[in-house]
Amino acid sequence: MRGRTPTSRNDVARIGARLRELRKARGLTQAELARQIGIQQSDLSRMEKGTYRVSLDNLFKILTVFGMDMAQFFSERSPVEAPPSRPLSREDMQTLHMLRQLGEESRREVQEFIEFKLRRERAERRTAASDDHARGEA
Repeated sequence: MRGRTPTSRNDVARIGARLRELRKARGLTQAELARQIGIQQSDLSRMEKGTYRVSLDNLFKILTVFGMDMAQFFSERSPVEAPPSRPLSREDMQTLHMLRQLGEESRREVQEFIEFKLRRERAERRTAASDDHARGEA
């Protein structure tokens, strides 16, 4: 344990509770979030229960999925916002109809592609917001 800062069980439990709170606020199941960050659902479950520490690598993946930075994740003041809800458009319905016609493997591939595109767009928005913020302070 030399060279490491011990983390209390309370800290691990608080991180797990925050993770669960954010996941649920975004309407994700444990299985969905675990797949997006590349871990087993059982490991995510243990993280949320506070019985398994979240690695820094996994925390960064989680932050990317949630579109957050570290300060937002650990801030007790930051409100948990669910994604905005809107009725399905005609285009949404057509896409859903086509998706339902695909086989299981193809549907999984489409879902993984959509998740990839969402992560990429969130990262681009964070970069743009960070650039805007830097320009505002200069």
